[in-house]
Amino acid sequence: MMRDHRVRILSNAPETLTYWRLRVRLSETIAIRPGQFVMARTREQWEPIWRRALVIYRAEEHAEGMDLEFLYKVLGRGTALLSRQRPGDELEMLGPLGNGFPHDADPDAEALLISGGIGLPALYLLAEALARDGRAVRLFHGEPTVEPERPLPFLDDFARVLEPEAITLATEDGSRGFPGLVTEAVEAYLERTRPGRAVLYACGPTPMLRRVAEIAAQRRLPAYVSLEARMACGFGVCLGCAVKTQFASEHMPHYRRVCAEGPIFRAEEVIWDEL
Repeated sequence: MMRDHRVRILSNAPETLTYWRLRVRLSETIAIRPGQFVMARTREQWEPIWRRALVIYRAEEHAEGMDLEFLYKVLGRGTALLSRQRPGDELEMLGPLGNGFPHDADPDAEALLISGGIGLPALYLLAEALARDGRAVRLFHGEPTVEPERPLPFLDDFARVLEPEAITLATEDGSRGFPGLVTEAVEAYLERTRPGRAVLYACGPTPMLRRVAEIAAQRRLPAYVSLEARMACGFGVCLGCAVKTQFASEHMPHYRRVCAEGPIFRAEEVIWDEL
């Protein structure tokens, strides 16, 4: 159930040159579905007015309540303000918001998780749930470049729930792992192994998601994508994050809100040329 939570920061520090990791504590436990997000702001924040959307990366229940983790990039004033918060400071978080990935889709199929850049955090809880259900899971993650000798701690997080050989890192400049786009790594895997049944789950930049949708259609595989969109309210009132979809009925218009009906959509639902 969506609620406004006051949370205390446990840690907030750079994870790499690009990513920050934020860990907060709730005084209660809440039900979270993989792929859901919160709208966050600092307690003293008046400008920028709108909260910032943060997908829930990890969740851990304990005797005092629940700890939540988030990975984020400093991209503007809101995230810059967030990066200046220190342990002991408080945040206001509205959530959990949105729908979630259907991790029970085709339980006998191999699950291929595909992420690009900051799309990765949306997939950890999904990987955890799928692995817990005994599913065969592979992760494909793409970055433009990676410093050859610098670790990627968030991939180590995934290695604790998946087999290390089930994780593929793709870099566009070939600095580490598969040389090329992450979608090219996925195509190479599908061509090499030709799995009888597979489900694609993806979160990342729109061009990446568009290509995932094409791959799924070409191979007649089900695919679920988590769309990125600028959000103001986060719960469907402002209509600022609406996207055009293929399906409509008397009671369901073509446009659907990423924050409310999404952020997870079937890949074939989305009219990609409109994004």
